[in-house]
Amino acid sequence: MAKKNKSRKKKTNLNVLIVAKQNKLGIKMAKKLEKMLSEYSDDIHFDHATALKLRKRGISIRKFTGDFIITVGGDGTLLWTASKADVPILPVKIEGHGFLCTATFKDVMDNFDKIVRKDFKITERMRLQCSKIKKGKIEKYIDKFLRSEYPPALNEITFGRKRPSKILDVEFKIEDVVFDCVGDGLILSTQAGSTAYSSSAGGPIVDPRMNTITIIPLYPFFSKLKPIIVPAEKKIEVEIKGGDCALIIDGHGGEYVKAGMRFMIERGKPIKIINIAEQNFYEKLKKDLMS
Repeated sequence: MAKKNKSRKKKTNLNVLIVAKQNKLGIKMAKKLEKMLSEYSDDIHFDHATALKLRKRGISIRKFTGDFIITVGGDGTLLWTASKADVPILPVKIEGHGFLCTATFKDVMDNFDKIVRKDFKITERMRLQCSKIKKGKIEKYIDKFLRSEYPPALNEITFGRKRPSKILDVEFKIEDVVFDCVGDGLILSTQAGSTAYSSSAGGPIVDPRMNTITIIPLYPFFSKLKPIIVPAEKKIEVEIKGGDCALIIDGHGGEYVKAGMRFMIERGKPIKIINIAEQNFYEKLKKDLMS
């Protein structure tokens, strides 16, 4: 009797990049995801760091122009990837809070056919852009060709004191009105970031469907300054008036900056996030952060 041929899944033109958290669980789940996706496509790739752990050849996140990226980890993996990516991202939580993630690995298993068919919803999440403000004519001329911009922030841009024993003097300006903040520093947060560092520092939680910038003073010294929410269209100028400062973008990018330096904070290019299952923000908020 002739043996029956095993049914083969039809290959698609799906082109996906997998970015994993760099621990045992992250690499394990990334490998499992690759095995599942490879049954449908020959264009499944890994970023350089993940590929190195798997002894494979990797692809740069910045240069990837395929269909979408799947991050396997938590919020940190998403934030790190989002600062470099220019294609939609499906953020999958495998451990931790992962509040920004739109799916768990179980959700991926339950909706795998949708992922392969690209039958999902894509939403845009606002990001902030930080740029240095040049002083002299030469710097301004150079800036026309080499604009001094930092990676876009999905969560927040933080100006924090570099030395724990020294306070930081930061000034920010909205519509030519100047506010002084002397203390530990200043956070400028998106609505996505309102559930992260901003919330820990006393900032309000903002519905993700509202496009806003929240300005949160970090433990101001003898000041009545409170968190301020402004429309996303506002441009906020920040100047370091005194003290050594650490400029941090989403906990990853940034640098140390000195007194006298000025920056412009404004709405940046949004990131596209994939949703494979319906989510209620308030249910998720109560379940993940308030229980």
